[in-house]
Formats: sequence, C-alpha cells, structure tokens
Amino acid sequence: MGDRMVNQVAVAPRSRGSWGGIAPGAGAVAGVQFLAGTLFWWAAPGESDAYGGGYGTFAIGLVFAVVFGCIVLPPLALGAGLVHGTLFTTPVMLLSNAAGVRTRIPAPRWALPAVVLLAGAYAAPVALIMRTSYAATWGWIAAAGVIPVGVAVFARMRQRTKGRVRLWALAASVIAVPTALVAGFLMPPYEPPVLERADYVGVWSGDGTDLELDDQGAVKAEGLPVDHGFDDAGRCSGEGTWEDAGAAGSYGAGVTLAVPGCANAVLNWQVAGTEEEPQLFVLIGDPDSWDVRVLRKRLR
Repeated sequence: MGDRMVNQVAVAPRSRGSWGGIAPGAGAVAGVQFLAGTLFWWAAPGESDAYGGGYGTFAIGLVFAVVFGCIVLPPLALGAGLVHGTLFTTPVMLLSNAAGVRTRIPAPRWALPAVVLLAGAYAAPVALIMRTSYAATWGWIAAAGVIPVGVAVFARMRQRTKGRVRLWALAASVIAVPTALVAGFLMPPYEPPVLERADYVGVWSGDGTDLELDDQGAVKAEGLPVDHGFDDAGRCSGEGTWEDAGAAGSYGAGVTLAVPGCANAVLNWQVAGTEEEPQLFVLIGDPDSWDVRVLRKRLR
C-alpha cells in the first residue's frame, strides 16, 4: 500500500517502517538545541561573574569545563530532548493533526497555534514553582518548541524517517555547538548596576543576614558573617554607621560598615544583580571555592 495524505501531511503505512512516529527525530533535535543553549549560557557572562567566585585555579576550572561540557552535558541534553519530544512536540503534533482533520485548514498550519496553546498550559505550573513571570515563562517554553516542532512537521510532510532526522540533528550540532560557545564568549562582560547613595537606603536581607541602612548613615545589622580564613566563624549583630564604598574608594561599588563589637565580621559588601533587582554580596571561606552570601533589598 502506498503513502496516503491526511490534510496535506504525508503518512506512510506503519508496516513499512519509514515513518517511526508522529514527531520523527524531535527528541534529537531538541537535545541539540538544549546542548547548544546550555553551552551558550555557560560561556556567556552572567550576574554570577560579579561575585568573583568559581573554582579557584585555571587548571581546576579547565578540568571542570572539560568534564561538564564533554562528558556530563551531552547525555543530559539528549535525555532532556527525549522528554521534550514526549511531553511537548508529540502532543503539539497530535493537536495540530486533530485540528486539521476537523477543519479545512491544513494540519501544518495548526502547529504554531498548538505550540502557543500548550506552552501556555505548561507555563502556569512552571512559573508557580520557579516563581518567575508567567508571560516570560510562556515565551521561553514556546520558543524552545518552535524548532523541534518545525522539523517534525517538515519531516512528516516529506516522509523523512527518524534516522534521517537524527542525522540532520547530528550535522546541525557540528555547527551549532561551537557557534554557541563562541557567541557566549563574545558576549559583553557583566557590569553591575550603578547605585546612588539613596538606592542603598532600606532593608537588605538574605542568607541569615539583615542590614537596615537609613539615609542618615546609620545601620542596624543582624547576623553579619564572621570570616576566619577558610571558615564561617559565626555571626555578629550590632548598630553602627555605613558609607558608600565606591565613594570611600576602599572596595568596589557597595557599602562599608562600621559596627562596634563586630570588628571581625565582614563589613564590606559589594554590588551585584541588576538595576531592577540589585544585590549586595560578600565572599567567605576558601579562595579556591568561595562561599557567596547575597542580600536582596526588600520591597516596601
């Protein structure tokens, strides 16, 4: 029996083995996408670069990069791609085909609306769990599904097998992976936000520490970390004064505290984060693997 057309989508008989599923090779395509995206995210400067932590020596960092990038990440990306193909691409193809059968609109034209619809459904629980913007989460989930769904639609229309699509994905990875790495490394370096003195006024909290800075230069500190070389040696609380560390010129942009009775505590906090969500941070412990303490300003 020859191939048949279902609303402009070619479907080969299952017995021939030339079409192995409703979304052939979609998992492999999504896996390459996740691999390239993760490598770009890893190579590109981020907010965490402001902390100056990491893995200490260049050799340790290089070993970690090789192990992560060459051994750990590829199978993780492939696994994520297979999950994505099962939970996203295949349902999208089923929805678009069902809509195509029940309307006069060709099934492939329903693929993009199905992507948007399913992404919106998944975005609700993900945004709730991750505490992220629903609109942004919706957009990212939908964007991640466009290429796998597009390839699946094309493969079905052209009657391409899973094996052929996987070869496409492998060929694309040869270009996509190094391109993602180069693009990440060429991204502009991270720049911390520029804060005025008035921007520091308020309550900053995080990791068991609270700093209340007022506009008169007074500070109430609770749970300041005490750093003795390689260890966090406890906490200290008290009242004192603060000043703009950038203006004082002692450290980078941030605040310098003077709290009587807490001379051994960490008193210099630097700026990180973004203009919308600034942070104050300190590094504690082993210089080869810093422990980062981050404070965020409370909203009034």
